[in-house]
Amino acid sequence: MNIFRPMNAIIFFAALIFAACSGSSTNSSEAATTTTVATASVKEATFISEAEFKKLVMNFEANPEEWIFEGEIPCIVSFTASWCAPCRRMAPILDELARDYAGKVNIYKVDVDHNRKVSAFFGVQSIPTMLFARMKGLPALQPGGMGKEQLVNAIENFLLKDES
Repeated sequence: MNIFRPMNAIIFFAALIFAACSGSSTNSSEAATTTTVATASVKEATFISEAEFKKLVMNFEANPEEWIFEGEIPCIVSFTASWCAPCRRMAPILDELARDYAGKVNIYKVDVDHNRKVSAFFGVQSIPTMLFARMKGLPALQPGGMGKEQLVNAIENFLLKDES
């Protein structure tokens, strides 16, 4: 059961439009620090398996009706595949953002060909599709490729913004 799809997309798009119109600028290089994911330095977005997704993002089998974020910091999950040209174009951007936001946001990749249960649960029908998971509140699902500026806006104005 897809618990967030329609309303979250509207909220997410509204946040992106607001952020784009607000004229705020970010210096993503100021966040370049080192953090660990499974005790390794973050140098790029990390591919995760279904089992890792359940531990790091959401255990959709244990809680299929309710969003319970399992992560320690907000994250982006890119649903991707090796044969997907737009996914390959986004890969260096995601790697750069993983370095720039290390310690603030985790960036994961889920290969849809090898993790069908995860992509099916979220209703992923096209790739790339991005899942933006905040510490509090519901996540947002964004189908289609995104540029660096759009991703930075989503990070700054959705993932890292105080949700209280």
